[in-house]
Amino acid sequence: MFGKIFLVLISLVVAGPTLATDASSRVESVTVYARGAMVTRVATLDLSAGSNHIRLTGLVRDIRMEGLQIEVAADDVQVGQIKLGREQTRSAFDDDVQDVQAQIDKLTLDIMAIDDSSSAATLRLRFLQGIADGYAKEAWFEGTRGTANIESWQAALDLLQTGTEDANDLIRANSVKKSALNKDLSVLTRRLQELRGGALAASVVEFSLASGTAKQVEVRLHYYQQGASWSPRYEARLNSESGALKLVQQAEITQRTDEDWQNVTLTLSTSEPESALIAPELGSRFLDLYEPRMNAAPLARVAYEKDSPARLEEMVVAGAIARPDVSAFAVNYPVPGRSSVSNDRDEPVSINLAQFEFNVELVTRVVPRQSTQAFLLAKFVYDQALPLQSSKMTVYVDGVYVGETQMPTALRQAEMELPMGRDRRVEVRLESQGGEKGKQGIISKRKSESTDYVFEVINRRSTVSQVEVLDLYPVARNSDIEVTVPRSATPPDERDIDDQPGLVLWRKSLATGETWRIRHQYEITYPAKSVLSGN
Repeated sequence: MFGKIFLVLISLVVAGPTLATDASSRVESVTVYARGAMVTRVATLDLSAGSNHIRLTGLVRDIRMEGLQIEVAADDVQVGQIKLGREQTRSAFDDDVQDVQAQIDKLTLDIMAIDDSSSAATLRLRFLQGIADGYAKEAWFEGTRGTANIESWQAALDLLQTGTEDANDLIRANSVKKSALNKDLSVLTRRLQELRGGALAASVVEFSLASGTAKQVEVRLHYYQQGASWSPRYEARLNSESGALKLVQQAEITQRTDEDWQNVTLTLSTSEPESALIAPELGSRFLDLYEPRMNAAPLARVAYEKDSPARLEEMVVAGAIARPDVSAFAVNYPVPGRSSVSNDRDEPVSINLAQFEFNVELVTRVVPRQSTQAFLLAKFVYDQALPLQSSKMTVYVDGVYVGETQMPTALRQAEMELPMGRDRRVEVRLESQGGEKGKQGIISKRKSESTDYVFEVINRRSTVSQVEVLDLYPVARNSDIEVTVPRSATPPDERDIDDQPGLVLWRKSLATGETWRIRHQYEITYPAKSVLSGN
């Protein structure tokens, strides 16, 4: 176990005549957060009895004193004065810079050669077009004089066609080559910028260690890097026959720091080290009266932003590849084995974290007046102890990719509804029964508008299908508006779905091949002199 951890809060100047010992270090472990990463480097040092002045060199340039920590694996070794400095390291990168620059120069020349070739082919096309125009005029005059040479015409046409096809083929091939070279040039240009940016300076951490005896110790240096992040992602695989849902939790890691992480112990954390640490402050709000003036400019409105919901601090792992370390504030996911995450990749690194399995209820949902397509939902109660963060989810049904959607936030005992895409084995038909509008009563002086539809749902599955049909009844906000439902209408099973007034739902289990007909009717009456809005 390590002895003591010293938090570095201020930069101190190393004093004393003791000669410094330069030491190198290696990246041992990395903890990646939603924004940023904590990097741990390890150095093995041979200490003499008394005071030792150490310089850890060759560190990345963007280390900050805030959050810097030094940890020594010995109880009787004390950390003294500490200083964070910079040193020029351009020469260490010169060879790499020159090599990348030489590759860029070669690619640039290759692209110029392709442009020259395409320009020459374009000129050739114009030349051939000019010949064709001139030959066409000559041939026309010969034709009018009766002296046309058909064989000569055909030979000229064949030559023009061959030349034009060759030029066009060359231009297309050059376009493909140039596109590939431009991609390589983009990568090399970014690499050169990184090298030049990192070549100017590197960080040096100087500190003193006081030891009672000569010994070898291991020192760990922790520092925060901003250019890294990770986010969860999900993959849902549904077996529509058995109702088994497999949910795979993944992590996508992006690394854009100044150092490579090779063969490191990797941990993913839901903690947010750079989030606000202090609660917002409130000021006084004063009220006053004023006398309004004509044509006076309106008072500016004060906008109040609602606090955005705090991000979930924990994520669930059930049957996980990695066993999480759960605390009251965050969850850390240790990635098994050693990992490598390069800092020059164009795409994020993907790691599987966990796998969940649920027995779900499959429900086919239909909103006929919006769409005659049926959509499949997987419903289940989330019974795990830890919440799941909302993130992107890729969906497969019976081994077939159906698209990408959003995985909702999941809390314990939450009723989950995961969209599984279109249900092509449930057929939906919409039939208008001729509802009337603008009918006026003679005595009552009221207008009426009626809506009358039949929804027909047919189960083409080989198993029973649970079907939900959604629609609505308009809700009157004015007492002069009356909404009535005739007896011939099919009564809904639920009203005011999700606390939305007027939203109704019909629910039914359909056997294989069964047809379900719903009569959806309502009538709106209102004063004839009024205009109805919102219908």
